[in-house]
Amino acid sequence: MGYRARFEPSVDGVRDVFDSEQYKNLCNKHVSINGVPRPYKFFEGKHDIAMSLCMDGFLLFGKRGRRNGPSATPIVLQIYNLPPDIRTHLIRLISLGSIPGPNQPRDWGSYLAPIDDELVALANGIPTYDCIDQQQFMLRAYLLYKLGDMQAINHILSIRGHNAFAPCRSCHIKGCRNVTGGDTNYYVPLNAPRTPGQENRFWDPENLPMRSHNDYVYSLKQMADAPTEAAREAIGFNQGLREAPLLRHVNSLDFARSVPWDFMHMIMENLCPLLIDHWTGKFKNLDEGSGNYRIASEVWDEIGAETAEAVQSIPAAFVRVLPDIAKDRSGFTAESWCFWFLYLAPTLLKGRFLNVKYYRHLCSFVDIIKTCLRFSITHAEINDLETKIVVWVQEYEKYVYPGFFY
Repeated sequence: MGYRARFEPSVDGVRDVFDSEQYKNLCNKHVSINGVPRPYKFFEGKHDIAMSLCMDGFLLFGKRGRRNGPSATPIVLQIYNLPPDIRTHLIRLISLGSIPGPNQPRDWGSYLAPIDDELVALANGIPTYDCIDQQQFMLRAYLLYKLGDMQAINHILSIRGHNAFAPCRSCHIKGCRNVTGGDTNYYVPLNAPRTPGQENRFWDPENLPMRSHNDYVYSLKQMADAPTEAAREAIGFNQGLREAPLLRHVNSLDFARSVPWDFMHMIMENLCPLLIDHWTGKFKNLDEGSGNYRIASEVWDEIGAETAEAVQSIPAAFVRVLPDIAKDRSGFTAESWCFWFLYLAPTLLKGRFLNVKYYRHLCSFVDIIKTCLRFSITHAEINDLETKIVVWVQEYEKYVYPGFFY
């Protein structure tokens, strides 16, 4: 538990959460509880504990890959004071309870209220005995981050979610929808579809209108002060908000920065299978238009057979058995998708696209994932990674929808 106190910040990069701006900013900030400041700062004591709250829904029974069946959402604490090589082990996690299914609860806050009370008590301090120093100290603990799948984050932040007009919890980007087709969900291309007689709307990926904590506070105050329910709803619609976020009594959480995007859900369990849906013509009933990125069904069958055969000679310590990806993807976990894209796809898909630019686009994606999974990264490499991601997204829109957005 002394790992945090002994941690030496990196000079030019990031090795752990204690190199993050969020943590460094808190170290220079006084603790405030329900708006009342305390005479001490965050993490000024060597025993102070940094934590994250983790929530993720899962199916209790039923075949993997299906969304039907009873579910639950466990609530878990991860302790950052432990070294990173053990802090994610099951025995090191603290279970705070579970939100039961099968349906979504009407009031998520009621399940988190006891946790909020505990966080207030921990921020005030609890007399504790140190058996090594043989003296008593005030034990304090604070949340650094809130982690979870999109549904859990939507409820914790009380936002409208990724299908809303203002879908992003990190920036003020706005969505568009297919009105003529009767679609109600919004999506967010960098270049919105062109409307005759109107100026083309474009979002600069290198200069997005980022949200801040104060933006959240200001918008929530506007909603609270709105003269009518219709006015309140209009503000919430334009800002993507429903009400004030949960777990806000202690000022350790930045509404815009303390809820990072979960790499497993966003990349491995969403983007990876959706790319395959594109390549196999199964993405939202879209055809490839004037592009030619689709892989022929007989070729994809070959790739599926080669996938199942490839893992037969790979030790189980590296990856579990992978089924034929062309016939059955239900057994693919986030770990499976990661292994397939990093180690199998660059070989299995080489020469399988009609145009080599789609294969190069895949290889760029693999390079981005490998960089993101490194244990340490310099600030210069972070800047380079940001550029690569921007280029990848721009190429995706050009390749998948040629001539539609550009």
